Amino acid sequence: MDSVRSLRSVESKSPAVTRAVALVEELARQRRPLGIAELARSLDLAKSTVANLCTALEGTHMIRRVDGRWALGYKVVELGQAFLAGTDLVDEFRRGAHELPVGAQETMLLAVLDGLEVVYLARHDGSQPVRLASDIGRRMPAVVTALGKAMLASLPDDELAERLTGVGRLPVLTSRSHRTVDELRRDLDETRQRGYAVDDEQNTEGVVCVSVALSGTRIPTAVSATLLAARMTDQMRTGLVRDLNVLAAGLARSGAL
Repeated sequence: MDSVRSLRSVESKSPAVTRAVALVEELARQRRPLGIAELARSLDLAKSTVANLCTALEGTHMIRRVDGRWALGYKVVELGQAFLAGTDLVDEFRRGAHELPVGAQETMLLAVLDGLEVVYLARHDGSQPVRLASDIGRRMPAVVTALGKAMLASLPDDELAERLTGVGRLPVLTSRSHRTVDELRRDLDETRQRGYAVDDEQNTEGVVCVSVALSGTRIPTAVSATLLAARMTDQMRTGLVRDLNVLAAGLARSGAL
């Protein structure tokens, strides 16, 4: 869900706050400094409005100037760390991942679902020489990740339909990415039937991922294992899915989220 859609989909009693949040989200999504004109185009706002928002956000250290453009400020890091410190889920995930017989050797991720985006909360780096994980706090389209598809498949039908309402073109990152919502829905049906989601090089060529959603959480949450496609065998997949189910069940019982 892009920033313009976010702005239009929220009926806020405080438009200035909504716009400020959308501006911060756009900087996070682009992952590079942006100028006033580019932000104005992305957010569909007047340049004067964006300039005022930037000045106000700079005063709170949420954003900062970089060579005449704007980037995220260090306050964002502080707030993110405060959030993670306020939940036991990350500690439980790291402890549980370290004890898995197969998964402990691999790259493991913990994430939540925000709209149609995955937000990474924690990472476990296994013993493999190649690290295959996204940065903590990064957002990715849910439809191209095993984590996202596991969480979407776990939603009630009416909530899933609501989240997909108005979605036209899907993000295509590789030749294996889904092109249509119908393709995505078929994948989600298969995910429900098998009990886990698969990213078969839909996000990154040469990289595969399996994921299991936690049950009974207020916020859709999932865990995953990522590895090079060349290493994924049927035996490996079976072992990883078994480990992910154990990890997901343990985290769900902890009630940390």
